[in-house]
Amino acid sequence: MSRNQLWLDAFYSSSLNLKAECGVVLLALDDLAKDGTNRLLALLIGYEISYLKILNGTDVQCEISLPEMALALCTFSMDGSLPDFLNMTGIAVGASSSLYIYKNFKPYYKYNIPSGGPTNTEKPTNLIVLTIVPGNPNQAEITQLAALPRSTPDISSSSLLLVGTEHNSLLIIDPHTFNAISRIELPGLPTSIKCSGSYDVEAVIFISTPDAGVFMLRSDQKPMEAKPFLSPRSSIVEMAFNGVTIAVATSDRTIKYYTMQGQELRKVVVEDFILAITWIEMANQDISLLAVSIANGEVHFYRQGIQIEKLRFNSGIISMTCGRFGREDGVLVMVSKDGDFIVKILNRGYKTTKPISTENVTKVSASNKKKSLWPAKTKLFVDQTMREKEDPKKMYQQFQEGICRLHLRSLQEWMNVSSNNIDKADVEQLATVPDEKRCVHLVAKLLGSGSRFMLHLLLQNISETVIDSLTVMLQVTDGKLSLERSCVKLSLMLPNSQNWIKLNVRDPMCQGGQVLVMVTKDAEPDSAELTVRGFVVCSVKINISPTL
Repeated sequence: MSRNQLWLDAFYSSSLNLKAECGVVLLALDDLAKDGTNRLLALLIGYEISYLKILNGTDVQCEISLPEMALALCTFSMDGSLPDFLNMTGIAVGASSSLYIYKNFKPYYKYNIPSGGPTNTEKPTNLIVLTIVPGNPNQAEITQLAALPRSTPDISSSSLLLVGTEHNSLLIIDPHTFNAISRIELPGLPTSIKCSGSYDVEAVIFISTPDAGVFMLRSDQKPMEAKPFLSPRSSIVEMAFNGVTIAVATSDRTIKYYTMQGQELRKVVVEDFILAITWIEMANQDISLLAVSIANGEVHFYRQGIQIEKLRFNSGIISMTCGRFGREDGVLVMVSKDGDFIVKILNRGYKTTKPISTENVTKVSASNKKKSLWPAKTKLFVDQTMREKEDPKKMYQQFQEGICRLHLRSLQEWMNVSSNNIDKADVEQLATVPDEKRCVHLVAKLLGSGSRFMLHLLLQNISETVIDSLTVMLQVTDGKLSLERSCVKLSLMLPNSQNWIKLNVRDPMCQGGQVLVMVTKDAEPDSAELTVRGFVVCSVKINISPTL
């Protein structure tokens, strides 16, 4: 045996019958009996019947059959108010739309997921188990489970259950009262839930979806909302989180490391399809490794994105977990596709022969242009955050008022610029026309600030005689403007009288344009024709600026 070998062989068995009908096995390690011995939970998923096996060491202590297809498994602390030796660890199994709770290795409670959206003031009236009608479309089926400490991240504190459903929602359930205290809508179907921290203080929850990406929730932000964290180009196979770094495996045989701020650290490409990933943490040896199982039967171990070890098996490893097993720390438990049970122990004397180079990491980080999700924590940012926590409604009102003032100021400046072209329209009179035909005064004004305008034309007879047979013609000479009418006839204008003409002008492309307005005196008026025969009395050009 090489002293510098990373893993030592501990146990191998193919007779425990850990082969699942669906080819999926979920593993978990926890101290279920509070005797200092961590037991292994193996959920064998079947199409009609699933089996939960609890192993004490290498022996099967008990086996529980579930009448439905189970999809999720987690362990949790049931009551943090009790002493540590009395605060038993519960087992939660999600099958269809029900949560099966086990305590002391026996069935304890069955909780049906509510179909509606619970509120924070909901009373625990759902302690009575309701009968669910099979095939009810309003009943949400469970897709994923996770446990989150309620007040402190200690083992002895009570936990909350994070339940992902096929209705694209996340339920936060108190297992002590079996009351759904919150419901958060998600942009996609939750397939993996990872969390750290405590709910009452500050917790971070990462939820992955097959196609929509990874979303993040924070318990210190009320109300809790799913915010986009990253959107990979390929479908997400599995996600692993060690409290500091998030590793995301995708279907294009790629694993990417991210910080909690969403910055990409490094990238690893493997040679075959990825089956499972998990973190291996040993604080006393300063070891933080990522184990990656691929379809060709190999398990790779990466430290800071560099492969340092590789194990090979006869069939692919479909599930693995690392932690305390029995009374031994640093144990890697694996289940193969054929149902083989493999246990490896971390070598206490292992030392890395090759120094970990940060050259590749620096290049990836320098080439990564993705911005952080949070701004830099300057003094202004900290002060603003404190004001938001103290009075969020007032901060929101101030923000809206500032936006309105900025919009009005921009509109005022735009009106001042465009008024030079549209408020004072020049009236051009022809020098060749007789004096009696120049006695029409034309004023044009354009009102509006968007893609729709109102054109006001004022025609005034400034002479002491009656003027008849006038025609007002409008023509678009520039741009793609739309006029309500292109011709208006005036049969009679008395001395010193005024005629208002109002027309709608539309600018669908918001590019502006020019409108030519001409007032002609008909020589031979013909009501049946739009063509006017005569001469021009006055004209004006109206320039419309592009819309902001």
